Amino acid sequence: MKLENKPIFHRLLLSSAFITALALRLVRLGAMPLTDMEARIALQALAVGQKTETVLGGHMTYVGLTGFDFFLLHASNFLARFWPAMFGALIVFVPFLFRKQLGHWPASILSFILALSPEMVGLSRVIGSPMIAFVMLLLAFGLIIRKKPILSGVSFALALMGGSGFWTGIVLIGFILLAAKVILKLSFHDYLDEFFKHKDDRLKFLIAFGLTVLLVATGFSLAPEGLSGVFSGGVDFVRGFGMPYIEPFVLKPLALAAYSLPAVIFGIWGGIRGLIKRNKLDIFLLIAALAGFIYLLLYPNATPADIIWVTLPLWTLSARVIAAVWRWPEENKFVMVITVVMVVVVFAFTLLAMRSLVSPSINTEARLTTFIALAGGLVLLIALVLLVTYGWSEDVALPGFLMGLSVVVLLGMLSLSVRTTSISLERTHESWYPQESSLSTQWVKISLDRVLEWNKRTTMPVEIAVADFETPGMRWVLRDYENVVFVPYVPPSSQPGVLISDTLTQPEISNSYRGQDLVWSQTPDWQGMMPFQNLNWFITRDAPETTKEIIFWVRTDLMPDEQFSQ
Repeated sequence: MKLENKPIFHRLLLSSAFITALALRLVRLGAMPLTDMEARIALQALAVGQKTETVLGGHMTYVGLTGFDFFLLHASNFLARFWPAMFGALIVFVPFLFRKQLGHWPASILSFILALSPEMVGLSRVIGSPMIAFVMLLLAFGLIIRKKPILSGVSFALALMGGSGFWTGIVLIGFILLAAKVILKLSFHDYLDEFFKHKDDRLKFLIAFGLTVLLVATGFSLAPEGLSGVFSGGVDFVRGFGMPYIEPFVLKPLALAAYSLPAVIFGIWGGIRGLIKRNKLDIFLLIAALAGFIYLLLYPNATPADIIWVTLPLWTLSARVIAAVWRWPEENKFVMVITVVMVVVVFAFTLLAMRSLVSPSINTEARLTTFIALAGGLVLLIALVLLVTYGWSEDVALPGFLMGLSVVVLLGMLSLSVRTTSISLERTHESWYPQESSLSTQWVKISLDRVLEWNKRTTMPVEIAVADFETPGMRWVLRDYENVVFVPYVPPSSQPGVLISDTLTQPEISNSYRGQDLVWSQTPDWQGMMPFQNLNWFITRDAPETTKEIIFWVRTDLMPDEQFSQ
């Protein structure tokens, strides 16, 4: 028996996929400032860690685990995002649990795809994304099939407390199973009946479920009131039906194409292939993708972050296509290698031409020339496949083309995952949550630290007041500073050492202060973007943006030149 057909080989591949997933999710995890959405949830965890009162929401898995971490360690951006990243990396084990249904090779290929896929990587690095509920719910069902009552109970409890994404998954999975029963005459009762037919298994599941809820929801007894938030995700899900639709509407399908275009292309290929062959598993996956897409478009509170409910079945179809078509020929291996290299080169040339095509600095004549070069690259690619097909064999052409395309997709996914996260030093605009702004917090911290350094020998502490700018992001940035107050306005009788205010707010005491305006946030103008700007964002992740500034005021007597003159 060949090594690649042995279970140990696929377990080694799974380990490699998990290490890759961890690397892409943990490297430079704390480099980017938390958005207001992230900070709002992280502040709940901070309150749990500090044993202070707060209003807890529906993300109790995150709040309980992260709050306990904050109790033991210093709260930081990295630690705040640690658990979403860890849960996100566990997605590679989902195909392993369903390997009997998918096949060993499709499962191994899918694990690597999920480790690298930009939407799976990007959302694992965002606090409040549906990744925790998404991953743990899938693991729970996989563990039920594998007859692991304790682990499935733990996973189901963590999914339940993972946010409204759990209820999204329950509704979608229920609809998909119902559609599969009606259309494909499939029944899934046997799995549940087999799992729960033993009293001991039911008891183990319930005990594991209950203990996990009790420990995690309370932050390991740091916040007993956390039990009230166990089902808050369901309330948030129901409220979502009354929320306004995300604007602009084109962002949802645009995000699906921008982050997962290979999944769409290969997934549709796999779905059509399944329909032709009447393969029930492929048709089931196609139904799942359609159900996720319908939810994405129709549920009012769905955001581009919810594309993962569409991409997972599409990536699964893609893995099955690759495993079925990708074959290494017995003859003409050299021709196969040359075909792969040529496909990679032509695609690289085509992608460079596409990037040049949307450059704002390119003139009309150069754009026409680039467009011709782009069309020429596509023609060359078709000619290459036809030449190999009729010059040698179609047994070399199709696998060679697919292998070359796989290399391109692999490198493209890796590049996009790096470029669209803080792993890269390049700042990009991501559309996961269009209403969220990226914050620039470094200058606020630098300015505060300088003022405190100038006055560290004074006996009186420097009071920091934030006037009419109480945002979660600002509260998170100032979490480690003492003598911080958030007020709607600063009365003339007050004389805080440092004052932070909106540029529209001119405090009455500003005559005794020196101020400096600082950029606080940048927000892409999604609604004002024209079709060409959407295309430019699709390729480069650049978008027109609006900035919000704040004014950093320092009382005059705290400035070093005033201290020197005294």
